[in-house]
Amino acid sequence: MIASVSLITYPRKELRWAFGRMGLDRPDLAQTPGIGFRRMVGTAQGRSFAWKPDLLRWGLIAAWDNEEYLDAFLSESPIVDRWREHAAEVWTMRMVPIKSAGAWGGSNPFPAQDPPAGDGPYAVITRATLRPHKTRRFYGAVPPIDLDLARAEGLLGSIGFGESPLGRQGTLSLWSSLEAIKSFAYGTAAHREAMRRRDQEAWYSEELFARFRPTASEGTWDGVDPLGSLIIR
Repeated sequence: MIASVSLITYPRKELRWAFGRMGLDRPDLAQTPGIGFRRMVGTAQGRSFAWKPDLLRWGLIAAWDNEEYLDAFLSESPIVDRWREHAAEVWTMRMVPIKSAGAWGGSNPFPAQDPPAGDGPYAVITRATLRPHKTRRFYGAVPPIDLDLARAEGLLGSIGFGESPLGRQGTLSLWSSLEAIKSFAYGTAAHREAMRRRDQEAWYSEELFARFRPTASEGTWDGVDPLGSLIIR
């Protein structure tokens, strides 16, 4: 099994078209050979985890039976053909899950595999379904975390994403090393406090944490490939 993340950024003139494809692409995606878990998501603005929607950037998070199916999707799918025709940027990362706990939609879509050789880079996905009466507390904890995130050493890229406007939110972050991940997660007061409150106050009805080792990336995200030459091929 291999996982993928694609971020598709559209020019403003394509806003209405891009918004519509979120629904219209689902039948083609469901018929894609070799795809298992898949979620089409909206994204937040900039690097922030705070939920301020960016209507020009959308994403696909997926798990594939093997890499050959992902190759075929990227080279032959009408979905990807439409991305390339209409989008200003398309960035796709392939990655191997090496640690995963929790559930997304009732099961864990990213069972841990043997990690590739070496250390870094790393990708982290968190995803949670918020209990409605805990939503205000969750969003109140995000701004201090964003401040620490902006200063975090080893951060290569980050973005918030959502399956719905409120209540089903997630994050994607890219890191140069495992030490950088741990330094942010456990070495910053805001994040430690948010983890404590999450558990103590039971913010989520479902949550998932997954750590990955990227194996390849292509295209650009905000003008660059954030993994660049860090992936050993």
